[in-house]
Amino acid sequence: MDIKASLLAAVRHMLIPIARILIRHGVAYGDFEEAARHAFVKGADSVLRQRRIAVTLARLSVVTGLTRREVDRVMISPAQFALSTPSDWIAAAHVLTAWHTQPPFVLAPVGVPMDLEYEASDSRTTFVELVRTHVPTADPSLVLAILVTAGAVKQDERGLLHPTTRTFVAGELSEIQVRYVARTVRRFLDTLDINLSAEGRTQGRFERSVTADTGVPIRMYGQFVAHIRSTMQKTLEQIDEWITDKASPEAGEPVLWTGVGMYHWLEQPEDLDVAFRELLPDDAQVFDDGSSNSKRQ
Repeated sequence: MDIKASLLAAVRHMLIPIARILIRHGVAYGDFEEAARHAFVKGADSVLRQRRIAVTLARLSVVTGLTRREVDRVMISPAQFALSTPSDWIAAAHVLTAWHTQPPFVLAPVGVPMDLEYEASDSRTTFVELVRTHVPTADPSLVLAILVTAGAVKQDERGLLHPTTRTFVAGELSEIQVRYVARTVRRFLDTLDINLSAEGRTQGRFERSVTADTGVPIRMYGQFVAHIRSTMQKTLEQIDEWITDKASPEAGEPVLWTGVGMYHWLEQPEDLDVAFRELLPDDAQVFDDGSSNSKRQ
């Protein structure tokens, strides 16, 4: 088996959805190529360090196939490819979790989050107090704006704030959503990388999937989606509660940044097709139903 050829085929397959995202948002190949250079240099740096080999421009050039000049340019100007820390997003997610789990903001013993006023001088159970208690460095008004924009919190006619979901997901494509996608994909691929190594076969990370071997009937798909949403949401909430109850770090205690992710996938037949369809003439008109009608001027 030619592992190199297989890896390149796999990468081409994985890059198609990434290319779709980039193209939809105006990113051309030249921009992607520059980002790929940075990724190769960063990846080579990581591999050399794992193998306890001194990292030099010459070695990075040999490993990546880039010229020394290209490597040097990437090394001195990587800031444009760095993901800024999504502190506001993390704060919003943390506040939402605390709202569902931490007294006095949750009704005991039923465990239902309270409706909160934004701020009140005569009450400690307010949204501002919730933020100050659990994320003291965050701006309550900014955290609320993020949660409202994402649809995670609503305000009723009395002015009370009510969480509509325990899970915070950013709304339409934004800087927050881009960072979320990047970190989600990176975490999953890091897990696969670890599990494919010799050590990973015995001491790897948990990674399992369920596949409908013979497919799911179209008529049952809605029920399937409802079932996995319910089941996976409950599991994630149980894990979240375990972390909150048993794994909260003491002040100044060293920590590992870790977690669990779940996702539902739906594969389209064309996703497995690596061949290109016949290209239309440059002056062809393509209609919304996918049909084409070529008109010569």
